[in-house]
Amino acid sequence: MKPFRFSIKISVALALVAISLFLVYPYLFKKIGYFLVIEQEPQKADLIVVLNGRDTERSLAAVDLYKQGYSNHIVMARGSKQPESDELSKRAANNLNRKVFFQRTIEAMGVPEKSFEFIGEGVASTYDEALTTRDFLKKNGYKSILLVTSKWHSKRAYLTFTAALKNDGIKIFIQPSKYDAFNPDAWWKKRNDAELVFEEYVKLIFYIVMFRINPVEMFN
Repeated sequence: MKPFRFSIKISVALALVAISLFLVYPYLFKKIGYFLVIEQEPQKADLIVVLNGRDTERSLAAVDLYKQGYSNHIVMARGSKQPESDELSKRAANNLNRKVFFQRTIEAMGVPEKSFEFIGEGVASTYDEALTTRDFLKKNGYKSILLVTSKWHSKRAYLTFTAALKNDGIKIFIQPSKYDAFNPDAWWKKRNDAELVFEEYVKLIFYIVMFRINPVEMFN
């Protein structure tokens, strides 16, 4: 009878563990989602800096901030060129040119051409964007930026820019786009959001290893 009693105890223990995990996992998963997000009240700044990737939701947020008077100038770093992109643009009579497309889109939403520009020679990462922005700020004497990105990207973006600009006296305000559908309360229920969270944590680890962000500041 002892083995039988022992197996009952194990079964009860496993059941209790399973119930505990079932009750606790939503709380833990929410913490995991919210850890990636930094939300601040928008502040007036010299520039609105729109980060690459998810251009539509980020550009919409940037235009809103522009119209609300938080800055009168929007910039976005040029993305890295894909192979044969020049040939494709030429054959399509520039209709697929990224600069032309977004210039026209933002103008159509009420931002004049003089208030929007692409900067740099091509970036492939958030860190590249931070360095490109730093050079542009130094060249033009700007002292504050309003950083626009997606919710899930906001913490890494803010920490990356903070590290890159820490010796330049630049004020950085982060503004996640309200048009981003990412939900930190239930990200694990959607495949796309789950992939975003996994990839973002991998990138956070990489940025820590490469000394691009300070791990201590992640918890401030």
